[in-house]
Amino acid sequence: MERALSGRTYATVTGRVVGVRPCRGGGWRIRLADTGGALAVARIRPSNPLPLPRVGARVLLRGTLHYENEHRWYAVDPVEVWAETPSALFFR
Repeated sequence: MERALSGRTYATVTGRVVGVRPCRGGGWRIRLADTGGALAVARIRPSNPLPLPRVGARVLLRGTLHYENEHRWYAVDPVEVWAETPSALFFR
């Protein structure tokens, strides 16, 4: 993780996509597994329309990290960029 001058914390995360669903107010929520920590979701916002990852894909994503008190998990919101990653890059 790294902290920018704006006070935001940015993260680059790898995980497996287990669900993609629309959010109220626009955008998409991506549910993640196998992140190696407490991170559980990422959000693609309408202001940065990105293609959606497929369920089951292993992805690497980058964006602003914050804690969601309501769900008690960390989220990358908004996702700035993401890419599908070969499974061989994931350590078990």
